[in-house]
Amino acid sequence: MHAVSARFGRAFSVVLFFLLAAGASAQSAVIVGRVFDPQAQPVSGATVTLVEARRSVLTGADGSFRFENLPPRHYHLRAESPRLGTAVGEARVAAGETRTVEVVIDPLVHAEEIVVTASADSRRESEVYQPVTVVTGEALIERLQSTLGETLNREPGVTSTSFGAGSSRPIIRGLGADRIRVLEEGVGTGDASNISPDHAVSVDPASAERIEIVRGPATLLYGSNAVGGVVNVITGRIPSYVPSEAISGSVDLRYGSVASEKSGAVTLNGGAGSFAWHGALSLRDAGNYRIPGPAEQHDEHDDEHDDHDEFTGRLENSALESLSGTVGGSWVGSRGFLGLAVTRFTTNYGVPGHAHHDDDDDHDHDHFRVRGASEDDHEEEVRIDLRQRRIDLRGELTELGLFDTVRVRLGRNTYRHDELEGDEIGTRFDNKGIEGRLEGNHRPIGRVSGTWGAQFSSNDFAAEGEEAYIPPNESRSKAVFAYEEVRGNRVDLQFGARYEHQDLKVAAVGLPDREFSGVSGSLGGLWRADSQHVVALSLARAVRLPTATELYANGPHLATNQFEIGNPDLREEEALGIDLSFRRTVGRFRGELNLFNNSFDGYIYESPTGEEEDELPIFEFVQRDARFRGVEIGTHTHLLSRGSSHLELDVSADYVRATLSGGANLPRIPPMRVAAGLRLHGPSLSAMAEVRRTFAQDDVADYESTTGGYTFLNASVGYRFFVANTIHDVMLRGMNLTNELARAHTSPLKERVPLPGRDVTLSYRVSF
Repeated sequence: MHAVSARFGRAFSVVLFFLLAAGASAQSAVIVGRVFDPQAQPVSGATVTLVEARRSVLTGADGSFRFENLPPRHYHLRAESPRLGTAVGEARVAAGETRTVEVVIDPLVHAEEIVVTASADSRRESEVYQPVTVVTGEALIERLQSTLGETLNREPGVTSTSFGAGSSRPIIRGLGADRIRVLEEGVGTGDASNISPDHAVSVDPASAERIEIVRGPATLLYGSNAVGGVVNVITGRIPSYVPSEAISGSVDLRYGSVASEKSGAVTLNGGAGSFAWHGALSLRDAGNYRIPGPAEQHDEHDDEHDDHDEFTGRLENSALESLSGTVGGSWVGSRGFLGLAVTRFTTNYGVPGHAHHDDDDDHDHDHFRVRGASEDDHEEEVRIDLRQRRIDLRGELTELGLFDTVRVRLGRNTYRHDELEGDEIGTRFDNKGIEGRLEGNHRPIGRVSGTWGAQFSSNDFAAEGEEAYIPPNESRSKAVFAYEEVRGNRVDLQFGARYEHQDLKVAAVGLPDREFSGVSGSLGGLWRADSQHVVALSLARAVRLPTATELYANGPHLATNQFEIGNPDLREEEALGIDLSFRRTVGRFRGELNLFNNSFDGYIYESPTGEEEDELPIFEFVQRDARFRGVEIGTHTHLLSRGSSHLELDVSADYVRATLSGGANLPRIPPMRVAAGLRLHGPSLSAMAEVRRTFAQDDVADYESTTGGYTFLNASVGYRFFVANTIHDVMLRGMNLTNELARAHTSPLKERVPLPGRDVTLSYRVSF
């Protein structure tokens, strides 16, 4: 690991040298403008951000703003008013030109967001080739949960592993684990959540400013384990511009009834001159959450009842506590910035339905399912104590030779989690790693623009103890990629390729080291039929490289109640993905329909053998061809307006079908879901009521049980008021108001761990 640290230090020194040594260049372009409301009245105090220039200003009393000394290029602007909402604009400015822009913030018009994850540069949502969802602002507050997976579980195409209150990872279109890339600010989280569903994602959703979800293959930009999609959590911990205010921030307080949860978060931003800084702290303390019925699901012929079957009204061993803090700072110059952040994340949470058994007559540890314990058995609850330290570097430089913009990201992490059996450490997992990206947007060649880049990562993983079913291993990967685009008046075309190589070395007798390589490519088209209709098509050939778990696992994995056996002879997994999107924005209506098909050559999955080892069913990693296909629908309609209040209707649905060659079903595939909700937006008052139906899942794999459907009724009411220069938001939110007993088919613990019951949450945020 010393070599890794040395490489990190050398990379930092090189980037620092180039950024500080770069002299100022002639920049003479200017963008001026004004922000208006729908009645053509100026909007004062709105924050206008020039995304590509990393600058932000407040509008004056007449709604005016001004950006000077800009390099000539195409820019996106984002205007945000605490009272009216957000709007985006754009402008292309030539050298020596002064461009005037007017931005209208209209609550009746769908507020597009600027997306930074789906392509090599910033885009409007309507300009990206793949389906993208941005969760921010009021929507993020309303959806916020203790884990990333549950926070995003209501988005079209996104479900969750639902592994209790402490651990839950996103699933996109039925693909999860190492096929979904979870990022913080564009760099991997560096945790072990892709190895097992009981391992938490080392990101507190309360620290997020926004979360971007790319559905479908994103291998080209983010690597082979993004074959199913990307979730990028943007925290702003490394500022990219000096704020217009010397200090700003927010304080969040929250209480939830279902687990007596108490949480809080503080975020501060500031800067002066050429220096900007960011600080954040969040904490959470929650007890065992309430459930509407017995945790254990029995079949109708099961007459066994013992002390462990007694319904207590709570899910035992589901309590959690977490603490996350970060501090970062950046030097910002006329041509770029360079910043550094240090982050620490700790959490201690129970793994419900996962206990160890200690017989008084035999002190050897055995493993068992909780319901099968006898009165003479002593149960030891299993908890996970997780700690991670990260150092992140991020920089950007404009006008460097052939490139308009060059960006660098580096992340170094030290991760450890202990699986505690009572007070003793049963198993310890360690991961030390570094990941880096260097990418540059080259200057346009006619109508052709694009990005060239390189990426590397290095991870040293070790596990020891009772459930160390994966041997110690080292993985090293490196990749180069190119992404090009031809922009036209009505049609845009995109194409690109990525080469990736991975070395895996394992410290176990009899197991071979492996090397893998893969070439991925993509083609895309975007057709603006008119100002109201957009059709997007993307075709991607993605190569995914096998993981150490799939190759080398050999032992009991109590979290999934399986004995897992890897296959060191696995080859690369190839996927051909097609996405077709129809987007319509007409007056007060906005809708999107996504159709997708993802065909895998050599899909890697765990297959039951029908045999047992250590009283656990044996599952082996095998390869077969597979196909994932489905549909996602989302619509947003303004029904009526009265004064400054607006009533809106949201409707969404998603469905995925996943089969092996020959027609057999794949396991843990989410069932079809539909949702409809009414939202009221006013100058101070907001309210929401929605019904979400999750259908039964009857298309199950061998040795997998069906899961019943359920309907959740959710509602919220919020009130915003202003005191001097501070904004106060109070929200009362109710989830599963009918207190329905429900189980997530995607969860390995569905038969022992139901979803939470009725939850009423009161939150308060003050922004200044």
